[in-house]
Amino acid sequence: MPLDVTGFLAQWGQDIVTAGGAAAAAGFLAYRYGKQRRLPVSSQRASAAIAASGSVALVWPDQDDGTGWGAPEEEADSSTRMALLKRLDLVPADPTQEPSTFEILEALVAASPELGIRLSQLRQRGEAFTLSILGLEVMGKPHGAKAIVWVTPGASAGDLAGAGQASFPAWRTDSQGALLWANEAYLKAVEASDLEDGRARNSALDPKARDDAVLAAKGQPSTHTRAVTIDGKRRMLRIHLFPADDGASGIAFDVTEEIETRDTLAREARAHEETLNHLTDAVAVFDSARRLTTHNSAFSNLWGLEEAWLNDKPTHGEWLDRLRQSARISAMRDFAAWKAKELSHYQEPGLIPDETWTLPDGRILRVARQRQPSGGLLILFEDISDKMGLQARFKTLIEVQRATLDKLGEGVAVFTADGRLSLANSAFARMWGLDKGFLDALPEFDRVAEQAILVHRDPAFWSELKARISDPSPRARQEKQGEFVCADGTCLTWLTRPLPDGATLAAFADVTADREIEAALRDKAAAFQDADRLKTEFVRNVSYQLRTPLTTIGGYAELLAAGVGGSLTDAQIDYLGAISTASSQLEKLIENILDLAMIDAGQMSLDLGDVNLAETLDITAEMARTNSVNDQVRILVDCDDNAGIIRADKARIRQILFNLVSNAQRFTGKGDTITIGARRFDDTVRLWVSDTGPGIDMARQASAFEGFADGNRRAGVSLALVKRFVELHGGWVSLASPNAKGVTVSCYLPAAATQLHAAPELDLVD
Repeated sequence: MPLDVTGFLAQWGQDIVTAGGAAAAAGFLAYRYGKQRRLPVSSQRASAAIAASGSVALVWPDQDDGTGWGAPEEEADSSTRMALLKRLDLVPADPTQEPSTFEILEALVAASPELGIRLSQLRQRGEAFTLSILGLEVMGKPHGAKAIVWVTPGASAGDLAGAGQASFPAWRTDSQGALLWANEAYLKAVEASDLEDGRARNSALDPKARDDAVLAAKGQPSTHTRAVTIDGKRRMLRIHLFPADDGASGIAFDVTEEIETRDTLAREARAHEETLNHLTDAVAVFDSARRLTTHNSAFSNLWGLEEAWLNDKPTHGEWLDRLRQSARISAMRDFAAWKAKELSHYQEPGLIPDETWTLPDGRILRVARQRQPSGGLLILFEDISDKMGLQARFKTLIEVQRATLDKLGEGVAVFTADGRLSLANSAFARMWGLDKGFLDALPEFDRVAEQAILVHRDPAFWSELKARISDPSPRARQEKQGEFVCADGTCLTWLTRPLPDGATLAAFADVTADREIEAALRDKAAAFQDADRLKTEFVRNVSYQLRTPLTTIGGYAELLAAGVGGSLTDAQIDYLGAISTASSQLEKLIENILDLAMIDAGQMSLDLGDVNLAETLDITAEMARTNSVNDQVRILVDCDDNAGIIRADKARIRQILFNLVSNAQRFTGKGDTITIGARRFDDTVRLWVSDTGPGIDMARQASAFEGFADGNRRAGVSLALVKRFVELHGGWVSLASPNAKGVTVSCYLPAAATQLHAAPELDLVD
């Protein structure tokens, strides 16, 4: 089985770096295409590894450009190279005329023309191969952009003498796995005092290494990484065993740090992947070959792509083609040009500006790109649909607010914490005589005050306003308002209010017209009050002046009716009766007028007590029958059995009913009926008086309780007084006259009246 020397070389380079021999690895891999020279070996460890490999390394640092397989660079131990020259029959007669690398390669190709074909395939397409030429093992493999061919002469190439001083273990065994030779590092690792001790005990790094040596001696090379205890510590060794002469050779490298680093990187990679999967933004990473290497779940969800397809690591171009085919991106006129522009971001210098993609479903994405140190590209997709929508709505809201403010009659301005104007409506500009262009420049408060002081000439006001705007203390940041008069006589109210962001709102309203109206209303209210006082005093004085002669008239009429002045004829008796009736009516009218005046003046209170409704209705009906001048009008009582007792002013209840009955008697005649009734509805009692006399048309019913309504025969002081008494009890009245035939006046009273039911007088004076 041919030796995997390419893998060995690549791994050996990692071992050198892990062990701290970065300079040796750099020297070993520093190839130059087309130059025919030996690779420099910059450390003893690298020379020992080449010697231990028993092979000649031919390295092409670049890919084939199609001109041929070219001349490689060479690295080999001198003894190994001499063995190779012997096999190819190229040993020079003159030692100073050593064959060149190109001559060695030509001899190999001449011996096997297939080698030339394989070399071209290796360098152009990276296709590995293994050939046997003249008993030589020729193995070629790609390593990144390089191509490496190892030529192993065979048994004579197994000398490990050069690795004797190497820091890594190196040893030789026979075909049975018995130790033949070992360097100091090996003897120390197996805790042998010297080579003889190691051979006596047939010391091995571990049992598996002894078994692998037997297989290697049979032509089965191996490379394994295992844990081995050295100096009481667990170390990870990468053990290489390969055929050498009739036995096997081995080398081991301590890769503990490499494996720990690899495990750490693996854990960090998993953590990185988990972190990416928790992001709501879609992330994809393409390598230098433009293949997808990393993506999160948000990326696959965003584009609706199958995980299996993404895990196959499509190229950047294939991914863009897939998006276009599945209509995941908007259609564009020249997709090829757009695609080329996207792929050009791998080579373009400088920062890549963010872009905005609008998808067919209406979503808006922000696309951010970042080049990777390895030559790849990271792409991040952020769904900013909501953000853009919010920005649009916010802009609309600001415009609506500005338009709304401009429609206000109040002047509104907002000043920032540093005293600069941030917002002002047209009313503010008009109120203070400011130019719109001046306000659009968002001037400082001092500049605004310089012009506004011409309207309100009070420097103290503007200084205080500036202090409330610029002072951040809680004491100053309080809402405050006031009022002042401008130089032109305009009256303005002002208000300052702190805003949450540290700004201050100042609002001004022109209340000149309001103040003028308020002054007029005060004057009118004062006039009404004076007129009401004069009316009350007039009624009181006139009533008093009328009562004295009325009493005299009534008294003399009673004397004459009693025969004090002599006998009277029947006609004279009738005349005296008319005089007495008129005197009684006039006296009752005066009493009603005085009661109305007392109620209007707020000087009447109720004397509350228990009132038996049935008894009160019977007494009222009996008094009405006694005082009636027309015996042909029937007076009936309709009192519900559950009317019971209410809490009210008994005298005023009787006065209410008596006034209603008296009013009905004035408009009834022969054959008419007057009914006095009462009903209880829960906490409300209805008292009513109805008659069958002439009714009241609809147009005049509303003014029936106004006292002295013009042209309304039914209206009068008695009905106005009834309404006032009922309202004092907390009730209300209504009048009904269906088809202008008969009248029913209803009074609705609470079953338990209180003094609080009386409506207070309106106070129109501040």
